[in-house]
Amino acid sequence: MQNAIKVEIKRLAKRAFEKEANAAELEKHYQAQFAKRTGLAAGPSSRQTSPPFSRHFDPKYCARHANFLAKTIWHKVLTKAYEPAPAICYAIPKPDGSHREVMAFSIPDAALANIVLRRSRDRNIKRLSPASYAYHPDKNVFDAILALREFDDRGKLFAVQIDFEKYFDNIPSRYLKRKLEDSGQISLTPHEKHIFDRFMHHQYAYYQDYASGSFKHRHKGTPQGSSVSLLLANLANHDLDVDLTAAAGRFVRFADDVVALSSDYAQAQLIEKCFLDHCRVSGLKVNATKSPGIAIVSSRQQELRTIPYFDYLGYRFSPSGLTAPDKTIRKLKARVSRLANLYLIHYLHAGFNNSRCSGTNPQYDWDLLGLIYELRRSIYGGLSEAEISGFIERGTRLPRMKGLMGFYCLLDDPAPLKELDGWMLSIVRRAMRTRYHILASKYGASCPKPTNKSLATGTWLDPAAWQGPQLPESRMPSLVRGWRAARKHFYTFGLENVEAPKYGFYSDFENLFGY
Repeated sequence: MQNAIKVEIKRLAKRAFEKEANAAELEKHYQAQFAKRTGLAAGPSSRQTSPPFSRHFDPKYCARHANFLAKTIWHKVLTKAYEPAPAICYAIPKPDGSHREVMAFSIPDAALANIVLRRSRDRNIKRLSPASYAYHPDKNVFDAILALREFDDRGKLFAVQIDFEKYFDNIPSRYLKRKLEDSGQISLTPHEKHIFDRFMHHQYAYYQDYASGSFKHRHKGTPQGSSVSLLLANLANHDLDVDLTAAAGRFVRFADDVVALSSDYAQAQLIEKCFLDHCRVSGLKVNATKSPGIAIVSSRQQELRTIPYFDYLGYRFSPSGLTAPDKTIRKLKARVSRLANLYLIHYLHAGFNNSRCSGTNPQYDWDLLGLIYELRRSIYGGLSEAEISGFIERGTRLPRMKGLMGFYCLLDDPAPLKELDGWMLSIVRRAMRTRYHILASKYGASCPKPTNKSLATGTWLDPAAWQGPQLPESRMPSLVRGWRAARKHFYTFGLENVEAPKYGFYSDFENLFGY
């Protein structure tokens, strides 16, 4: 165990080095882009690196003293004197105006938590509910989506949606302790129980208050940001999984997000009762504003409350199949608008490099080309137009499948993607017109004024403007084209080599669209 902790400390320290190096490299990239686009020298770096609050947060110190730290921390565990160092609490804003508290633990504590999670999870993997898909080493979000889609809904389809109120923050500690001591549900060593208990009552302070040393103690919930939270969160809902399984129908739980389906109203009522009984026993609370309860999923109004669809795990489920939800569409539009402004308009307020574009023969605009490549990287997961077209038309095997198109390989209805394709062409065309007017009025320069057609086909770029050995792919990427490739890949190879997004992707759009 001590050696495993040492190896994990070194791994986490190395990851911290790589993260810092990537951030510094990205800053240099932004400075170079600024100078290239404006013709001006970029200012000093805006990155502020403050010294770590303690040596245990310093990757250099931890990497050099990994053996000593592992020996010390394991000795404390053996003597049951272990206490995690106070964690740094970050308040992450949520779309509804509230915030999520995420804890950053020291490198040695994080290493211990990772080791304990892996060992306890692997030992108890067969005891986990088969309907629990988050944090499972052999399951991912695609399995959860397919489990719901494949439900036999001949006749009426009842959906039961219940949302727990601040699930991770509100799980009562007494309930978790009782579950940890229940050897009939989970097998843990005494030392593992001690570690879980200490993480459940760790100290913490908000980032801005950490240096003052005024720490708080956790009295309930699980520490988001620590891997021990994953097992604890699953354990807290284990009894609910058992009851829902007995109630029949079909249910899927991804962490605290649960949807249950049934073809019988009485069965749907029983499923709803399972949630309420579980809350009464465990001390969890139902979020009334986000828990619509029982509804019939139908395109026509029925005798009970009827909904045409429900959204779950980044997909919209309806009787006609799977499609993209409105939330994803809004975030996608916001992302594309931000990129279009950044590449085409934003830098013009600081300066302009005349070599970047021309509206005369030959016509070119390297910033527009950069925007197209950035959109393609996100939508196609790094694949080129040639690779996408080759697979669709000739079946040439794709090297990988990820990004936005990889996730939406299960989509049945591409109608929202068609609308988005048209919207993307329109927003880029309008941004180019704004760019044209700014260049003409402020710098006496010019740039292409592409049409939707020339953007879609890539003919806005004059081949004579390119001096390199191979013409760039100037064609705007297409969500529908990406979906066609992803769909064909799914039906040909299944989910082989399709990279599933990590947990949290459907609430954090950057994880999905920012590959």
